[in-house]
Amino acid sequence: MKRKSQGGLGKYIYMEWLIPIKDYYFSIRKNEVIFEIAVPFLISVVCSFMYFNSGKIFIALDGLSELLPTAISILIGFTVMLITLLLTSSGDNVELLKTIETDKVLYKKPVTLYQGLHIQFSHSLFSEIFLLLLIFLYLFLKGVGLHMAVGVGMLGIEIYLTLNILLSILRGIANLYFSFYNSKNEKKM
Repeated sequence: MKRKSQGGLGKYIYMEWLIPIKDYYFSIRKNEVIFEIAVPFLISVVCSFMYFNSGKIFIALDGLSELLPTAISILIGFTVMLITLLLTSSGDNVELLKTIETDKVLYKKPVTLYQGLHIQFSHSLFSEIFLLLLIFLYLFLKGVGLHMAVGVGMLGIEIYLTLNILLSILRGIANLYFSFYNSKNEKKM
């Protein structure tokens, strides 16, 4: 695949990993934005505010830093397995996914359910990796001391990403489930 010459920051830093993330945000509908982005954002703001008011930001971050690395590592394995199964499976069911067009358009072409699931699970994988790196960053910076504002930001991002990842996986599995009950292209992702 021939790549376009890159200008700006892309000349110096590998930026192509951002393309699946961009594709995800350009291919989701309004109700999916509310489900996967707005709801987790509101919950993370409320939770961060509550912990900030009670002065327990670092207690919450410590609790999450004990729980989340294991959970996120399991989710990373699960998501890699989903992507691997999606990309390497063959047969009538996979061919069906490749033919069902959704009402979404990306690069002026309709997105098939197969492409939509690949975009969605890839976005989840990137979010999971970013969340794991953020937790490791917190654990690293915790030793030198963090300002309360940084702690509030980290807590908000951790809560948001955790909810976003779980809801995205839930939506992807639901779409996969319903795609096999609707082979006449009536259900749109």
